[in-house]
Amino acid sequence: MGYTSHDDLLTQLTAGKYIRPEGAKITSPVHTAGGWHLLLANNGSPNGSTFPGSSLAWQGCNESTGDGTGIIGIQHGGNPGGAATKHLLSVGASLVAAAGAPWQAKLVDLIGYYKLTGADVTGTGARTLTGTPTHRYGNGDGVQACIVSVTAPTAGGPNLSASSYTNAAGTTTRAFQGAPSCGAAADAYATRVLHSGNAAGRYGPFLPLQGGDTGVRSIQSLTLSGGTAYTGSGVLAVCLVKPLADISIPVSGMWSERDLVNQINSAPKIADGACLAWMVFSAGATTANSPFTFALDVGWGG
Repeated sequence: MGYTSHDDLLTQLTAGKYIRPEGAKITSPVHTAGGWHLLLANNGSPNGSTFPGSSLAWQGCNESTGDGTGIIGIQHGGNPGGAATKHLLSVGASLVAAAGAPWQAKLVDLIGYYKLTGADVTGTGARTLTGTPTHRYGNGDGVQACIVSVTAPTAGGPNLSASSYTNAAGTTTRAFQGAPSCGAAADAYATRVLHSGNAAGRYGPFLPLQGGDTGVRSIQSLTLSGGTAYTGSGVLAVCLVKPLADISIPVSGMWSERDLVNQINSAPKIADGACLAWMVFSAGATTANSPFTFALDVGWGG
């Protein structure tokens, strides 16, 4: 269980049920304007992920084992044990860059990803994805999907012309909406969410769900066709993430904080094993090697 009152929250924190994880990532390469980015592969603390695994196969991620090869998530103190639940009390972040402000930062729990390599990136036709995700939030309640560039393709820019996923309620053969277009080579650099941007056919950080759906349990297939097929040796990751909190960074170097207990009365639950990571939206062309620093206030009770 969580906190029964503000007094209970203070009692639990005073008893030492609190941790403040901090870290930093370095933006690289330059972030073009209007795009979302997943900072998992970036240098810094925690370590950057190389997105290991076999093409088309599911790779689950968690706090203690990361992506199966390295620890990639923000370390938040392990599972509290018993009936206790862990909660996000506040978030703080700053980004120092010569250009690119304002920014939006989004903290997510990376449930895992399906990796695409070789002809699964450059070819045409449906890609059948395998493996069954293990969820930390019901059966995928609130879980969203995004396609992230790990290694930039040489050229091209296809559309997500067809798809099939299972929603949180267990309904199969659902489809992402709108035939999102994936970024051409200039916007398909490493860390970029390919279907985000300001151009026609682009969307926000997540693929739009079919009407009435509240989350993604698993993805069965994707078809990249239309537009221009990718070329070269690109690597993509189709990620499933649970959004937890957002914060705005209005200007370079400003430390921004959001109180998630009093300012926004939510105190989002951090599930046992959560693999926490940041996504960042760049309103402008954010310069390369700009430091993104952050801190979380995490408590648990029960």
